[in-house]
Amino acid sequence: MSNLPLDDVDNEIIELLKGNGRMPNTEIADALNMSETAIRKRLKRLLKDEIIEVVAVVNLRKLGYEIEGNIKIKTDHKKNQQVKESLLRLKRVWYIAYVTGAADFDVEFNAKSQSDLHELIEAVNQIDGVRSTEISIRLQMVKNSYDWEK
Repeated sequence: MSNLPLDDVDNEIIELLKGNGRMPNTEIADALNMSETAIRKRLKRLLKDEIIEVVAVVNLRKLGYEIEGNIKIKTDHKKNQQVKESLLRLKRVWYIAYVTGAADFDVEFNAKSQSDLHELIEAVNQIDGVRSTEISIRLQMVKNSYDWEK
């Protein structure tokens, strides 16, 4: 985790919010037998210190994005900056990581149709500096959890 000091109460607040990120401060206070004011102050510090962040996760399948997957990209290393900038402009791409190993970039995407996916793959392959791509389609989400530290 972080080098910032977290006590047992901070960790319990984080655990409660991992279960329900919209849990009201009053419910957290009741669960931990504390005042709502104390919880509010702790949450404010956890947010300010960037220990936690508030995000909305969109269920893209509900918006018609039926195809999810991953693209491993090998590049001409001299053109990595150009490749990165081009990947950042692609609308269907939501995750880009510069990585070590067999690939240079790891990209996650969502597409509405095979035609949409085909356009994305063509766009990636046309980026100057991309040497090869390996596309994987997610067949089933087996685990998607941040409870890995337990």
